[in-house]
Amino acid sequence: MQKKKQTEEESAELRHRNLIEKRNELNTQAREIADSRDTLNQERREILDEMRALRDERKALVDKMREHKKARNLYQQRAKELIEVKRGKRKDIHPGLEKELEALKADLKMLDVQQQTSTMTLQEENELLDRMKARAKELDRLENIMAEQDAIISEVEDVNESISELFKMADEEHKKVVVYSDQAQEIHDRITLIIKSVSHLVTEANKHHETFVKLKERADGYHQKAAEMREKLMAIRNIKRDEVRETRKMIREQNKAVKRALDDDKKRDEAADEALETLLKKGKVEIK
Repeated sequence: MQKKKQTEEESAELRHRNLIEKRNELNTQAREIADSRDTLNQERREILDEMRALRDERKALVDKMREHKKARNLYQQRAKELIEVKRGKRKDIHPGLEKELEALKADLKMLDVQQQTSTMTLQEENELLDRMKARAKELDRLENIMAEQDAIISEVEDVNESISELFKMADEEHKKVVVYSDQAQEIHDRITLIIKSVSHLVTEANKHHETFVKLKERADGYHQKAAEMREKLMAIRNIKRDEVRETRKMIREQNKAVKRALDDDKKRDEAADEALETLLKKGKVEIK
């Protein structure tokens, strides 16, 4: 059986339908890609929210670390200042003063024994007494110095205690600095990983968006071709419709003409019948 030849309208309608189907298929693919892209962007936004929270937490830890670091440095600075004070006070301390005092006391005692036990002339005794007075005066001077030195040593010991306490407090603050610093670093490492993850998501989302744009451009291309084909199809249908109208008009006019002709024949026949009947009634017509 011979295949029926496809009309121009049928061919245009088929091409129009194919273009629409391709456009819809591409739009469906574009929507799927857009959904995937939007999912990636939503995941990126959620991760960024988490990263902002981590940054706030890290900032709080860094602020605490800086507070304790400031306190540590302050304690260390005070301790260093006391060390300088202690060094200044130690300049007034004479390490051999105690031995010098003991030697002077022993010498004075020996002179006193010599005065009590030795036979001397008046001049020798006076000289001895002068030496004893000089030793006694020197002893008083050194004892006064020793008393001042004892006070200085006591102050130095207090300073040493204060220095030790300050360094102990500085050590405690340093431990806290290390703790907060480690915690801040741990969060910083997490943020670094998140940034890499966000970078990957952005790259993938951009790839999806590029694919989406290309699909939409192709879909728009098919849509434009479908619109042009629709205009062509409508033009074909309009021409066909005009031809049908023209044919119908011609048929109507032909029918009217035929009807008029039939009406005229009928009227002529009726007039002839009436004339004949009239003549027959008047007897002017003889029928043989």
